[in-house]
Amino acid sequence: MRRLITLRTEAGRRVYVHLDNLGAGVDRLYRRWSREPDGWHCVDTGEVAQISGLIFNRRLKQPAPRWRT
Repeated sequence: MRRLITLRTEAGRRVYVHLDNLGAGVDRLYRRWSREPDGWHCVDTGEVAQISGLIFNRRLKQPAPRWRT
């Protein structure tokens, strides 16, 4: 299962981060984000963001095919 979290920067911009583990991940621009005690820090740019949501990507169950008998 792949986890995606939503972060909100101090400027109000949303950042979606795909987690590698519970303490680090990358966004769509491949910037590395790490979790610190005061929020999430971007290793590349130095931005600080706070978590605003947690989204779990799950596969939907496909219904069984209905065959005629």
